[in-house]
Amino acid sequence: MTETNILLVDDNDIGNFLSKKVLTRMGFNNITTVTDGKQALDRLKKEDCPDLVFLDLNMPVMDGFSFLTRAEKEILCMHMKVVILTSSIRQKDKNQASKFSSVVDYIEKPLNQDKVRQVLEKIKRINTDNKELR
Repeated sequence: MTETNILLVDDNDIGNFLSKKVLTRMGFNNITTVTDGKQALDRLKKEDCPDLVFLDLNMPVMDGFSFLTRAEKEILCMHMKVVILTSSIRQKDKNQASKFSSVVDYIEKPLNQDKVRQVLEKIKRINTDNKELR
């Protein structure tokens, strides 16, 4: 688990701090935080691709949907898994998020260990299903 490369994208420093604390307690050590979609996009272009991204939707400079659109359009990090982590419970946002191939889940803030476990189980099922299709 400790080898998983995680990117937290949220303009709320307290939210990033708390999410990072939850993930660290679960044994994840390779966690990077940025505060907007542009910083995240720049990171994808310059660094190794994260395995897992926790992405807020409402941020200054570049929001979550703009980040996802650009990442897919520019074919960046094809294998990363994105979890929308937001306070928005609007069905419109959930529907829009589901249109992106990299989005594997949509969860409400705050992040906690149970939510992370559920996401990891979902990713495990997705990976197993994809292997069976080959």
